[in-house]
Amino acid sequence: MNWEAILEALLGSFSPTPSGSRLLDAAPTGIFRSPLFWTWIALLAVLIGLACCIIHIGLRSTPALLWLAFFVDVVALVFVRGALKWRYPI
Repeated sequence: MNWEAILEALLGSFSPTPSGSRLLDAAPTGIFRSPLFWTWIALLAVLIGLACCIIHIGLRSTPALLWLAFFVDVVALVFVRGALKWRYPI
């Protein structure tokens, strides 16, 4: 299993740079030890879980609380990603 490819898929860094991968360029910045990064990963996992739950239940019969949690998670994900981009401008 190619863990670097899986991690790149999670981070969305498919565009190569002259030195190789943007993911490998980010490692020296310390982003992978940041609590902000792990918060972003946790929010992303919750978003994927909620999306799977909503699809499994059915789009029309999903409780409003799940939709609310989904949209709150999306907003939190956007803010945390913005904070990561501000803190680690790669």
